[in-house]
Amino acid sequence: MAGEIYLSGLGNDNFDYQSILQKYQELMSISIQKLQYDQQSLSQKKSAVSEIADQLKAFSDPVSALKSSLTYQTKVADLSNPNIADVSVTTDAVNASYTLTVSQLAKASSYKVGTVSTISDFNATLSGSGTLTINYLKDGTATSYSVDYTGKSLKDIMDDINNNSGDLQASIINLGTSSSPDYQLIITSKNTGTANAITGIDDSANPGDDSAGIFSENSTKTYETVAAQDAQININGIDFTSSTNTFENIITGVSITVNQIGTTDINISNDYQSIQDNIQKIVDTYNSLLDLVQNLTGKDQPLSGESTFLRMVSGIANTILDNLGQYGFIESGATGEHGKLSLDTTKFQEFMNRPDAQTILQDFATQLDTYVNNYIDTTDNISQGYDKQINYINDRIEFTQERINKQIEIMRQQFIKLEVYMSQMQEIQARLAGFTQNSGTSNSSG
Repeated sequence: MAGEIYLSGLGNDNFDYQSILQKYQELMSISIQKLQYDQQSLSQKKSAVSEIADQLKAFSDPVSALKSSLTYQTKVADLSNPNIADVSVTTDAVNASYTLTVSQLAKASSYKVGTVSTISDFNATLSGSGTLTINYLKDGTATSYSVDYTGKSLKDIMDDINNNSGDLQASIINLGTSSSPDYQLIITSKNTGTANAITGIDDSANPGDDSAGIFSENSTKTYETVAAQDAQININGIDFTSSTNTFENIITGVSITVNQIGTTDINISNDYQSIQDNIQKIVDTYNSLLDLVQNLTGKDQPLSGESTFLRMVSGIANTILDNLGQYGFIESGATGEHGKLSLDTTKFQEFMNRPDAQTILQDFATQLDTYVNNYIDTTDNISQGYDKQINYINDRIEFTQERINKQIEIMRQQFIKLEVYMSQMQEIQARLAGFTQNSGTSNSSG
């Protein structure tokens, strides 16, 4: 019969008790295998519940956003010609329309610094001593930066200006040819606007007529290449200027950075897009949750027959539809998929024109948040229950395995004793057989 152990070979030298012990262990391990199957099934259930919990937590961000009053205060600026400017707005901005005309962009001042004699190697040490001073304005205040060029090359002077002046940027250009170079400095203000213009240069060794020194003070050699200018705009018939291309606080809560000359209309309004995006996230999260629960509770699936989660999904759908369905922008089954929700963006934009739209959405978000959090707690409790069962089964497996091991050890010792006993019996049997044979031989010879 199945499950029985047959002992054979006890009367000969072929007695193999190890195979008997192995068979016994296999039979006794059937109960452990059943426990391991139950443990695996519980682990699969716990994993499935964790998936559902993670999907429930995906409601958190969009629901929190809809509950917050700040979400409904967000503003947006729409431009008829977005190439003209970049416009950012804060919650302080007032809903209004403006016409922006950009007539001039801000520019930084730039100077070419000529030389008394041609410099053909910008790395060569200059043959003279003196100081080059660049005079300029810093936010309307006269200031200057000086470089002692004694023992320096043209490149050294450029590096000094770039590394130490803070407000100026220098570069070297070649006004000659590759075979006959003529290297000179270009000095540019880092800041735009007339309040940051470069006003001139001075070489301390040059008396003004280029008879000495390194850098020319002749206006045909040293001169402004780009004039500093302010940005100029007109908003609804009012002129404004700025030393930069950014205009702050001329309209409350509005920052304008102009990019090119031209005209554009600016319309500032409430930003419903972020609200719509959060509603869409809730709809998408619900649809994903529906798919997940239907899959995990289906036939031969880990949570097959678990009605708790089906009721949960139904409750979430009812919370959404009961609060928002009556306004027409949330529909069920409109996409052709049974139970799936969809958002009608056109009807949503119409809904947002209601004076009580914010209150409706905040009340809905509060209810949904409470409902979802309750089920997150439920999934946590279910998972903890599975953990207890898994740990209990694990303890039973360890106990059963330990009991089997002890029983096998007892049987092994008994078989060893039996083997010794059988060996002794065979030895006695052999001695008796020899004695009998010897006795018979003695009698025959007598």
